[in-house]
Amino acid sequence: MRAFRACLGQFATGVSVVTCSSAEGYPCGITANSFSSVSLEPPLVLWNIAKSSNSLHDFLKATHFAIHILTDEQTALSLQFAKSDHTLFDGVDFDKSDVGVPILPGCLAVFECSTYQIHDCGDHHIIVGHVDRFFWDRAEPLIFFSGHYRRVGDAAD
Repeated sequence: MRAFRACLGQFATGVSVVTCSSAEGYPCGITANSFSSVSLEPPLVLWNIAKSSNSLHDFLKATHFAIHILTDEQTALSLQFAKSDHTLFDGVDFDKSDVGVPILPGCLAVFECSTYQIHDCGDHHIIVGHVDRFFWDRAEPLIFFSGHYRRVGDAAD
């Protein structure tokens, strides 16, 4: 399992934070590097969530969520949402979308989605979202490669 994970880590990915509002109305978020585009027509994207995640129930029940692509200046934000506790939004500025989803400022790109499909797959769920709204800015992306955060142009260890 460890060798398989290390091999998967040889694929460089961007880093995202996915947010939603729970059924009770509190903000939920999780760091994910599993973001991918699926379709242009209709506009669909996907991400994966581990079945062991503390936020699993909230994301499976959410009708809307947002995927935030992080800049190379947002490593701390990624680390904040990689925690497994209920203080993820402590000290984090955010707005709310028209449907109540937390929106993080200063990201490279944001995809506001409605839940389109959820697939049970191994030890994860694949969540497909219909992109209802999106926006982006110009900045350098935060990259994750071989178990480390990177910037574009960084040399491998």
